[in-house]
Amino acid sequence: MAANTPHGAFVSGFTDLPPADWPFRATSRLLEVDGIRWHFQQFGQGPALLLVHGTGGSVHSWSHGLEALARTFSITAIDLPGHGFTTVPPEVDRRRDVYSLQGMARSCGELLRAIDCTPALVAGHSAGVAVLLRAVLDGRLAPARIVGFNPALVPPPPFYVTLVAPLLRPFFESDVVADGGAWVSRNTRLVRQLIGSSGTELTAADLARYELLCARPQHVHAALTMMSRWDLPGIVRDAVALDIPLELIAGGNDRWVPYRLLERSVARLPRATLRAVAGAGHLLPEERPDEIIASLIAHAGEADGGLDR
Repeated sequence: MAANTPHGAFVSGFTDLPPADWPFRATSRLLEVDGIRWHFQQFGQGPALLLVHGTGGSVHSWSHGLEALARTFSITAIDLPGHGFTTVPPEVDRRRDVYSLQGMARSCGELLRAIDCTPALVAGHSAGVAVLLRAVLDGRLAPARIVGFNPALVPPPPFYVTLVAPLLRPFFESDVVADGGAWVSRNTRLVRQLIGSSGTELTAADLARYELLCARPQHVHAALTMMSRWDLPGIVRDAVALDIPLELIAGGNDRWVPYRLLERSVARLPRATLRAVAGAGHLLPEERPDEIIASLIAHAGEADGGLDR
């Protein structure tokens, strides 16, 4: 290990970093905090901006907009626990319930504390929006505003939460399923078919990155375990108390989080606004990076301390 921070230890060497052609790999860093070996990227100049991807994604999800954003912001983009190149030993998850929504929010807050990052503007994609909401509501983040793209804020039916999810949890979280999912990803067109079902068409290079990630059993395990443990009805209920603006932008053609259902859910949140991007699907940061860039740069002044909350 290399030099330590007051709350974590930087990891030397490059064996756990992304492949050489991974977007913005030169900015990648590894830091171990309470057993989690984090992968994150930092670069740019200006007010601090935190980017949090969704289930099954990684820092690469933001790559099409990062160069433009780095001219305005000091960016910190993280791989969520178990995703991408952030690793969570099983014993750490057992001890800390890392993959629950509360566990994700707590762990992200600990990483930011370790690297002395206090973002004034935070942005999430899909499930990353729920992580940010939980972190703010739990007092682990204090930004001026949350911006969310394709927010995963449509809870499943109550019968699924109370009856079906507990029965499926052991299946979703088993190593056999993670290993099998990774094998299928390596040897079939499943990942391409899943991405195609989102309403977004990706380039061959973008698809290849998802295929590489989904060929890793840990990545598959993290994505499935998140979905099995999360309490989305709870976060939508609790977000009524949010005291900062929540700006939400979604693809009108999003097949994973349908816009009409999202409208109903967001209507309960007094500090939230929602708008659609016509013709866009679920993977808005890759499909329409212009929307991400414009939406975030519009709030650069607020992130620099100009917002009166």
